[in-house]
Amino acid sequence: MNNRILLLLCLLILGSQVFGFEEEDLDKFLRTNQCVNCDLALADLTGMNLSKASLSEADLFGVKLSNADLSEADLVRVNLIEADLSQTNLRDADLSGADLWGAILIGADLRGAKLNGVVLEYADLEQAKFCNTTMSDRSIRNDDC
Repeated sequence: MNNRILLLLCLLILGSQVFGFEEEDLDKFLRTNQCVNCDLALADLTGMNLSKASLSEADLFGVKLSNADLSEADLVRVNLIEADLSQTNLRDADLSGADLWGAILIGADLRGAKLNGVVLEYADLEQAKFCNTTMSDRSIRNDDC
């Protein structure tokens, strides 16, 4: 019985940090469009205008960003593991060093984006748009110019 109580207490204490975003970080981001090195994991930002957002080194694990506008955003070294970026506008965004392992980028607009050193293993790039896009290996992709 004591072990169950201890386990429950641990889950309650760690739950907000392990299983979701920090409410403070989300409020700050929505007010300022800046959230450097913050926790927005699992947040639902579907369809939002986040153009020119500053999110470098933020934790966006599993975040829902489908149909959002992240054009010209600073996403350097961001954790986007398993994020939903389908139909997202990432034109001219800087994702250098970001981790997009298992991310969904179906139909995403990556024209002019910088993907230097980005982890793209298991990412779904079906129907993504590329033009003057710097890829992880520093090659330039121009499929949709």
